[in-house]
Amino acid sequence: MNDEKLDKLFATARGVKPDTSRAEYGFETRLMAHLRTERGPTMPWYAFAWKLVPTFAAVVVALGVWTFIDSNTGDLQSAITGDHDENTLATFFTGGAQ
Repeated sequence: MNDEKLDKLFATARGVKPDTSRAEYGFETRLMAHLRTERGPTMPWYAFAWKLVPTFAAVVVALGVWTFIDSNTGDLQSAITGDHDENTLATFFTGGAQ
């Protein structure tokens, strides 16, 4: 083929406008469906919260131990083995000495 004939074929190919109306139908829906399948299933927020339950339980236990420690001694060993009678809470709230 010579260059003139090839240029004529390229010009003819450039001049033809393809019919894209069929491809345009439902394009957004197909695109969103494709993106959704690539992303995979989304995890709801409460499923994430269930995974954090052990962490929340550890925080609650730590706060319980912290509040159980006698504020005057500040020592966990003495708080566990110490003598805790009924008026300890009243003494704590009134600020009286033990």
